[in-house]
Amino acid sequence: MAASAIRTPKGRKHSQTEESPDWQLWGGDSRQVTGRDCSADVASYDSDGQTSASADKCIHSLTWQPYQTACWNSLFNSNCERLPALGYHVVTDKGFNFSSIDDAFICQKKNHFQVTVHIRMTGSPKYLKTQLGLKPIEKFYLKVFGVKVEAANQTIAIEQSQSDRSKKTFNPVKVELPGDQVTKITLGRLHFSETTANNMRKKGKPNPDQRYFMLVVSLCAANQEQSHLLASHISERIIIRASNPGQFENDADNLWQRGQVPETVVCHGRVGINTDTPDEALVVCGNVKVMGGVMHPSDIRVKHNVQEVDTTELLKKITQMRLVEYDYKPEFASAMGIECTHETGLIAQEVREILPRAVKEAGNVTCENGESLENFLMLDKDQIFMENVGAVKQLCRLTNNLEERIEELEVWNQKLAKLKRMSSLRSFSSERTSRSKYNCVVSLPRQKKVSPVNPRKVPEKQQSCSNRIFQMTVIALVAVMALCAVTISTLYMLDLQEEGGDGEPSSWYNNTDFASSTHRPLGTTLLVPSTTRFPTTTTTLPPVHGIPEVSFCELLPCVKTHCCSVQSSKRTRRRAWINQKPKTRGQGNRSKVLDEKRWLDKPDLGIDWIDTRISSIQITENQHVIDRRYCSKSLQCGSGNYSYSIPVNKFTPINVRTTLEINTTEPLIVYQCKMTLGNICRRSASSRGFSDTFRETTQGCQHLWILPITGLYESIHHFRVAAPDLANCSTDPNYAGIFFTDYYFYFYRQCN
Repeated sequence: MAASAIRTPKGRKHSQTEESPDWQLWGGDSRQVTGRDCSADVASYDSDGQTSASADKCIHSLTWQPYQTACWNSLFNSNCERLPALGYHVVTDKGFNFSSIDDAFICQKKNHFQVTVHIRMTGSPKYLKTQLGLKPIEKFYLKVFGVKVEAANQTIAIEQSQSDRSKKTFNPVKVELPGDQVTKITLGRLHFSETTANNMRKKGKPNPDQRYFMLVVSLCAANQEQSHLLASHISERIIIRASNPGQFENDADNLWQRGQVPETVVCHGRVGINTDTPDEALVVCGNVKVMGGVMHPSDIRVKHNVQEVDTTELLKKITQMRLVEYDYKPEFASAMGIECTHETGLIAQEVREILPRAVKEAGNVTCENGESLENFLMLDKDQIFMENVGAVKQLCRLTNNLEERIEELEVWNQKLAKLKRMSSLRSFSSERTSRSKYNCVVSLPRQKKVSPVNPRKVPEKQQSCSNRIFQMTVIALVAVMALCAVTISTLYMLDLQEEGGDGEPSSWYNNTDFASSTHRPLGTTLLVPSTTRFPTTTTTLPPVHGIPEVSFCELLPCVKTHCCSVQSSKRTRRRAWINQKPKTRGQGNRSKVLDEKRWLDKPDLGIDWIDTRISSIQITENQHVIDRRYCSKSLQCGSGNYSYSIPVNKFTPINVRTTLEINTTEPLIVYQCKMTLGNICRRSASSRGFSDTFRETTQGCQHLWILPITGLYESIHHFRVAAPDLANCSTDPNYAGIFFTDYYFYFYRQCN
């Protein structure tokens, strides 16, 4: 741009340097200041001898935003150091009126408008950065022009009225910008050289094809007749009218119009009741009576990003809200038209910390006594209502869970009552059985009543024979009674041994037994191996034919025989294993008692009965499956008691780790109630460290037990598979098959 084009005509601007600038006009990023914040500044600015806009009208002032920021150039001082971004703020002092019907600012072409620019310069600029590098600054100047909204590349010239009321094209104005100060420049008596298109009304309503302009105020720097942009702001859309014809005179009255539907009235703009500054479509200061309902949009077709909320979090938020009673201050209630000042509700400041989106700022509110409340807070009760809906759903879910638990407790109470009745019946049946046994043994045949005989009439030989028969009968009866007493004592001892749990006969081992106490709580005590030897016997266990041995020949070389040197001298009889496990009631003269109790074996527990049987058993290291082929023929293998006799290959090394894997169909507890160890082959590392890895119980569906099988000549392991919280090792054996299942595993070296 030529230097001659930049001139400063007299009386068309005021450039004033403020020694005490308001540094709050700009932030570090030169953001625009809204019209509402400029009310305090406009009254103090020089408006070229004309009346400035009042604070109330400043609410509806043009808003500005940065324009073409990518083309802004940076400034440098004399040391070629970059200066901070300059502050740039534009205010329209007069000439623009806001139209609610058109929803835009209106400017009459014949009336002039005025613009005030505030520029804050930090430091002393000497150079500006261009594409060719740093260039010295010759001068600063302001230029004003308009652009079309629909075509931003088309500019509209701005004119300025002269003292003789003639108009001339507005040329850029040279300005002086001292360092570290704020400079205010006022540009007055400005006019648009053109008007916007399609300004005429259509049927009393705004033209849908209305065109708009935007005003641009730019600060530039000149260097060698070239212009470089430093800062620029652009206004919102405006309408430029040539005159004020009659169709625009009653715009205020045309806010309320008859609607297209009969008995309807339409208002273009915001409606305020008991207030002259409505900031929403409808603002009511006072009470509202609604006889119908309030509708809200909720169609899924207008929604996206639909996600279900977590009702647990909603319940927590509602719980944190504090419900209070309060009274409105009289000066506020009278200004807002509130008659009943006592209410129950929430505090907006507290709700904002818990649910920020339910609190909105409503601007400044003035009370009747003149007190102004800035950024008055209001609550969106619809949002809080929806939070309450989620909280109620969570409470319903919690209530349902509690009801289900109560029902489960009632079912368990019924089961416990059944078990108590079963226990009482079982004890009564035991007493009746014992009484019948004693009566069976002690009762004597009823003697026939003999008519008295006169001894004088009986011969001596016949009398002596009768005495001898009587003596023999008495002796026989005494012998029978003694035999019955011995039998009763034997049966009583057997009952004591059977009811004592898993008591081990003394003939099973000599010095130390490894059986845990039968009266211990859940689990078993830790078994520490010591010097234990089986009793010496000459009877050997007969070989088992047709049953596969536990062998590790596929994993380890099978060359040397292990642990067979003690076969002839220290081999346990199978009967010792038979005697050491609890006997079942089903042999000899006790079958009758079992028949009487058979109805107690499996009570009717409905669908809650738990299957405590093992689904599969195997040795993990060689995947050797243990099934019914190993069931002992001389012992019970079913109905709650299973006994397995498992031979181990004689070539198996004594230090091989053996893990017994027990699988169940339901989550159960497996107790190792007893472990009887036979003759130890030799002190191997595995046998010495077994006590460190011994476990008392396992839980779940898969149970792994590390057993000292290969390091011993023979061993017996008693496992009890029980339902949780229903049985343990001290439970009555009569409940086998109901609450638990017993498994006995007899491992021995097959040396034949």
